[in-house]
Amino acid sequence: MSVAPAISVVTAARNMERFAAETIRSVIAQKQAGDEYLFIDGASTDATLAIARGFGQAIDVLVSEPDAGQYHAIAKGMARARGEILCWINADDVLMPWTFAVVREIFARFPEIDWIIGTPAYLSASGQLTRIQSKLPAYPRRFIANGWYRRALGGYLQQESMFWRRRLWERTGGLDLRWRLAADFELWTRFAEHAELVAVDVPLAAFRERPGEQRSSAQAADYDAEVEAICRQKPAPPLPWRWLARRGVVARSLCRGLISCHGAALVHDRGRGGWRKLARRRSLARVGWGRLADEWLAARGVS
Repeated sequence: MSVAPAISVVTAARNMERFAAETIRSVIAQKQAGDEYLFIDGASTDATLAIARGFGQAIDVLVSEPDAGQYHAIAKGMARARGEILCWINADDVLMPWTFAVVREIFARFPEIDWIIGTPAYLSASGQLTRIQSKLPAYPRRFIANGWYRRALGGYLQQESMFWRRRLWERTGGLDLRWRLAADFELWTRFAEHAELVAVDVPLAAFRERPGEQRSSAQAADYDAEVEAICRQKPAPPLPWRWLARRGVVARSLCRGLISCHGAALVHDRGRGGWRKLARRRSLARVGWGRLADEWLAARGVS
């Protein structure tokens, strides 16, 4: 195993006083020597900056100034990051307490891996862990590069649980700031041209669901429109998939469960300890049929 790499985490925030402290604590609680946390505040008019300042030197870089939006702030933070492993987390999401240890071990043990994603997990607005999508899927490079991991097809990828090597960021040039809302989606399409996205069999972060408040819900239609613009010059998915994708959530879930590809995943070996990389055919589904049925019934108030 090679030397454990240093990790740099960037948070971009503006007027996030309700959640910023929880996000910050989730990062700084697990930092080791060489790791760094960069907090880029977009000239907040609430208490966000004061909250961040309250953590003192636990935040390695703290900047507060007007910017051109979230991705501009993230790019600004990444330009100052020095770690070998990079990620960003929004100021209402959280890292899991074990994340740095898992990420560090994986990247040290598997030098050929450049990009990983944890099991998707979700928080309520009040901070309760509400669900974990525990099925290990395939993340085919071609599908990501073609933009097929969008809402009606493979489903969007969970950004806050991704970590990647600096060399991948530098090779692709980082975020394309021409895209105001979907620069993350566009970045994944370029990442996939150079690296496989490898699934990790534990949650690494949790996305806080705040329906109607956050950009992912309040501006969902605008985000989807940018995604469509990004994908306009890319290969279209097979016609049967496109046809079923227009038939609603059940049909989309059926497609994800039936489409299978060769994919790698990292699973912890409980007998010998440590992570093992396993490659086999897997479906695109991140949720099993039983869990889908439970979520469908819960959404309709069936007990």
